[in-house]
Amino acid sequence: MASLVGFFDAKAEAPVRVSRWTILILFGVVAALELATALFREVNWDEFHFLSLVFEYKRASLSLALQTFHVHLFSWLTLLPTDEIGTIVIARCLMWLLHLATLLFLFKTAENLVSARGALWATVLYATLSFVMRSATGFRADPIITALLMGALFGLTRDRLPFRLLILSALAVTFAGLISIKSVFYVPTIVMVAILQLVRLHDKVLLRNMVIALVIAAAAFASLFLWHSASLAQVVSQAGNTLTSAYNKQMVDSNLFYGARFLAYSLAVDALQWSVLCVGMGMAVARTINNTGAERLRALTILSFALPLLCIVFYRNSFPYFYVFMMAPVAVVGALAADKLSSLSKILGAIPAIFVALAVGHAIPEFQRDQSAQRSLISAVHQILPDPVPYIAQTGMVASYPHAGFLMSTWGIEEYRDRGEPVLLHAIEKEGPLFVIVSGPALSAALEPGPVSVNADEELLPADIEALKENYVRHWGPIWIAGKQLPATGGIEATFEIHIPGSYSMTADAPVEIDRRLVLPGDVVELAGGMHSYKGGVATLRHGRNPPVPTREPPTAIFTGF
Repeated sequence: MASLVGFFDAKAEAPVRVSRWTILILFGVVAALELATALFREVNWDEFHFLSLVFEYKRASLSLALQTFHVHLFSWLTLLPTDEIGTIVIARCLMWLLHLATLLFLFKTAENLVSARGALWATVLYATLSFVMRSATGFRADPIITALLMGALFGLTRDRLPFRLLILSALAVTFAGLISIKSVFYVPTIVMVAILQLVRLHDKVLLRNMVIALVIAAAAFASLFLWHSASLAQVVSQAGNTLTSAYNKQMVDSNLFYGARFLAYSLAVDALQWSVLCVGMGMAVARTINNTGAERLRALTILSFALPLLCIVFYRNSFPYFYVFMMAPVAVVGALAADKLSSLSKILGAIPAIFVALAVGHAIPEFQRDQSAQRSLISAVHQILPDPVPYIAQTGMVASYPHAGFLMSTWGIEEYRDRGEPVLLHAIEKEGPLFVIVSGPALSAALEPGPVSVNADEELLPADIEALKENYVRHWGPIWIAGKQLPATGGIEATFEIHIPGSYSMTADAPVEIDRRLVLPGDVVELAGGMHSYKGGVATLRHGRNPPVPTREPPTAIFTGF
């Protein structure tokens, strides 16, 4: 035991100067892998949702003020002459640049607290975590707020803290909070770092400047949030109620370690990175206990960077993309292990290179999850229905078209079932969505019940399932178009109801009668909302004037997971 304590508490070896070429080569490989991921890896459903909010804002139909501030930053994306996939790829390239900024801030922060070698270890450790490699360039809030918050932490860990730097750090936190409320998970670390800096410097002017910066940040947050709310054309939902609901769902009502399966995966796949973090954690704890003065303050500061790890315990959405956000400050703790482990053997000293080699091995299979199926689907939508029309889907996958219904994430389904309202039935009656993209377990189980099964608490409500079956027919692969499947009537007159009025093309083997008028196969009939009569054999009505059917094979899977 004494030897173990001695290992953790040993004084750091003299800092070793790291070759600039070593840094450039390691970061170059990581940056290239991340850029390739941004350009070619399949788009996750929440990236489509993030983009759809931007289009909603431009259509003046966005009603939610909380966590939608990014629409002002990316409204220009709606002007790009490309489809949704191309737009997201361009946005991902910006996320890639923000990720590089995060790596820079992480490196400089760890260098401030430990050494250049420690900074290299911490940065490469973070960048090569499997979930970070997958999600760091995703078009979602996490890369944006991580860059902002790591920039704030870099500012606070400098030896000198001029007033303008405090203002910049405070405003970075402000903008992060406007973009996502999960930014609050960095607040304990930020507060601890600020307090420890005050204790270290014993500077009353610094305290005054921090208070002023805090007041400015609070005023900026309130002003910008009110401006954002006023910019929404629709009636803004109550932010307080939304925030309370989110807190209850994400914290209070959620099971502890909800994302345990993802943590277990990361611990297994990224065992080397987690081992280095454990060594760094042990050294930080030992130095906190066994040292005094400046060394203890430095060790406490490093330990405070591990606080976001606690989110895994209680935060419901600890999904793979969350690791991009959570692990950036935690990686600073790993910097402390660098000089110690490097002094033990040359093999251990090469750990950053091993990180990168492992990352390359993990990344290559991931590129098989490409965008081909999603590009094919979105191209088909624009071919079948070239003008923007309402539609139903798991997420706002065709962002340039208005999305009816609700976001069918796991949280969204839980909220929907708790309310008990047939949202899709109401959307069909009020908005008349002209097609459905069958993706995600809830829609798949509703319209394709054979190959897909879900738990009862993940299903759509019976009224919504019935509404989908009664008002849509399969057109091409996962695209179901507004229509009716009419059974043979056996020579007698039957009735059917239309909820989505408009032009309908008829497909049948023989002429039929609709509203006592003869309709030939391929004819187009105008059907108003309400009841209609029908007599004849089996026939199919599809909304539109003989909408085209793509000749290529439809995709079988749209999303393959995180």
